[in-house]
Amino acid sequence: MRREEPDTASPPMPMADIDPSRPVDEVVSERLAARTPPAALSRVLTYNVHSCIGADRKYDPHRILDIVRRIDADVVALQEVRAYSTTDDQFHLFEEHLRPMAAVFGTTFRRTRFKFGNALFVRGEILETRLLDLSVAPFEERGAIDCTVRVRGRRMRFIAAHLGLFRRERAEQLVRLAAALKLHREEITVLLGDFNIFGAERRRLRTVGAPVLLPRIRTFPSFQPIMSLDRIWTIPNDRLVRLARYRDSPAKWASDHLPLVGEVSLTA
Repeated sequence: MRREEPDTASPPMPMADIDPSRPVDEVVSERLAARTPPAALSRVLTYNVHSCIGADRKYDPHRILDIVRRIDADVVALQEVRAYSTTDDQFHLFEEHLRPMAAVFGTTFRRTRFKFGNALFVRGEILETRLLDLSVAPFEERGAIDCTVRVRGRRMRFIAAHLGLFRRERAEQLVRLAAALKLHREEITVLLGDFNIFGAERRRLRTVGAPVLLPRIRTFPSFQPIMSLDRIWTIPNDRLVRLARYRDSPAKWASDHLPLVGEVSLTA
């Protein structure tokens, strides 16, 4: 993969893989963390859970739930959440076990009575919700959850997206995300999710506010990651002060993606 030219602003510094024997917040970039006291940081997580079917082909939503709980993020964005039946609905399971986090489900498609899509969980208050249709015919339906929330007393905006598998499809989806960004503004906006973009195509993410120097943290495939498909960035870009993949033993097998964890400064 080619390297892009450096940005003039100080970019987020990727952290090392998180040591599974230590909490997430013990592995940090000291230079960037020095800018922000811990009380002014909000932890965010994006995780493509692959319908809770692991790289080992085992179906175990409780394994995913345990990973999410251990990371202990203020905001959790999940992609590929599925309801297999009325008694096996992953969103309802996560919603029940992550209480009192507020929750939003964004359906991307339904098959018979059951649904598939994205979920957002917030330790705080969801003030506004906008579901963005990113479906581009003839490809599989896609979408994003666009929420204004209050976390740790601060008003923020989160856009949690899952883009398509084809370049032409993603180009149109980025146009729609850019249009949504212009319609509504907040002091801090966080974009996160599975963007399915790597290599030179990463430049296109600048149209939706990504920094020129975008950290490449490999999260796919989970058991031996070689591709950086999952992303977190902030607008303004300098609010992201920590970034890491979570790669303990269960996370290597629970899904085909690794969780990506960031910490966002709530102060300028």
